[in-house]
Amino acid sequence: MEDDLQLIKGTLGGDFRAFENIVEKYQGKIFRHLRKMVNDPSLAEDLLQDTFLNAYRGLNSFSGASSFSTWLFRIATNSALMYLRKERPETVEYDDKVLTDSVDVLTPSPAFVSTPLEILLSLEGKAKIEEAIDQLPLIYRSVVILRDVEGFSLEEVANILGASIPAIKSRLHRARNIVRETLTSYYMEKGSPRKS
Repeated sequence: MEDDLQLIKGTLGGDFRAFENIVEKYQGKIFRHLRKMVNDPSLAEDLLQDTFLNAYRGLNSFSGASSFSTWLFRIATNSALMYLRKERPETVEYDDKVLTDSVDVLTPSPAFVSTPLEILLSLEGKAKIEEAIDQLPLIYRSVVILRDVEGFSLEEVANILGASIPAIKSRLHRARNIVRETLTSYYMEKGSPRKS
């Protein structure tokens, strides 16, 4: 964080190299996040440029209330969401109903638990997990990417998405259940003998 603050201070003082350092530091993570959000590398590149342009223009509004990476991911996420709401409204869901159950507890199905670890961790398994995440509705995909892929805390995800922590927990619970169901049916199919 201290390094980021120095780079921000330098940028605001007119040192463009400082902003180039910010871009170099975060562009890989932001691009990966945007690519996952929109499922389109070319579009993710455009949104990446928008993200850093908006960050540069709004840098003096960064208050330091959250980490700089949280602030930057919020700009990126908002860019992706605004694009998708405008161009692909059918990909955006607005269901924010909070579950009353305990949302952090997932009960894996026996079929999923009995899947050999080497299959789950294989390239095929990782690809299937990525595919399952990519197929999630955007409202759930964004939470899974930020929490489970990028490693942000629930509080940071709530900050990035501008939602309450209970809403984020609800979305995360639903997203993980959908991914689990997708993987369970895939591995059950994979394990079942083929009929000739």
